[in-house]
Amino acid sequence: MTRTQRIKTSLFLAAASFLAIWLIVLLTSPIKNIAFAVPFFAALFVFLVSVAHLFLYLRWGEVSPRARSRILIISIFIVLLTMFKSAQSLNWIDALILLLVLGGLLFYSSSRA
Repeated sequence: MTRTQRIKTSLFLAAASFLAIWLIVLLTSPIKNIAFAVPFFAALFVFLVSVAHLFLYLRWGEVSPRARSRILIISIFIVLLTMFKSAQSLNWIDALILLLVLGGLLFYSSSRA
């Protein structure tokens, strides 16, 4: 894939996932049906990954394998943090554990790459 095709693909995925998030938020109610939470968090994950890829393609012209793994780790962390926060089950101990897991994953990915 050329650089232009990668930018267009990332931009399309970011726009499509943002539209999906927007539609889910406007047209559904998690109080009535919790099943809409799964597509919401999946679309949020796709949005975060595609926006990060788009930013790196525009900034440096490529995404290294190390950056790819960090994008995935940070995106998963943000989605998990949002899940816990939306369930109102995130206290300071859980947040500390999530931060320790994030630090460990980032350290592992940097030592592997």
